[in-house]
Amino acid sequence: MIITNVHNIHSGYNQAYIYIWVSKLYSVLYIGMTNNSSGSIGRANGHFNRRGTFRKRFIENKGIGIENVNDLILLTFPLPKKREYTGLESSYRESVEYLVVKKLQLKRGLLMPIFDVVSWHDRTPKRLNNSEIKNISDQIVLEFEGVYPTL
Repeated sequence: MIITNVHNIHSGYNQAYIYIWVSKLYSVLYIGMTNNSSGSIGRANGHFNRRGTFRKRFIENKGIGIENVNDLILLTFPLPKKREYTGLESSYRESVEYLVVKKLQLKRGLLMPIFDVVSWHDRTPKRLNNSEIKNISDQIVLEFEGVYPTL
């Protein structure tokens, strides 16, 4: 039997999230963002199918398929319920995600076990200087730092 609690991250109605997939056994983090109508669980479908970006990055970095990882944990961080984050235009979500990735890359040697961030960004988002976005990304990183040792 597998017990999975998803009630608090399933709803994507008027909600957007930053999420972090964590495997401490394989020392991997994958950071993403979504405004999927099924929340971060709904977005997970795209990562775990044959063409999924998390699946691809995991294989590239660790040489095994993600289906073989038995310690995978999903951390989900709600973004403000504001149109800038929940709407179709994604630059606010992308900017928070980008800053979380960069900040966690800088902290990777300070947390145990050390991890690799396998998320990939091909462009720099345009809202990185927005103070609200900086504050949100700082808060997500702080929450992550607090929970990571206990996972």
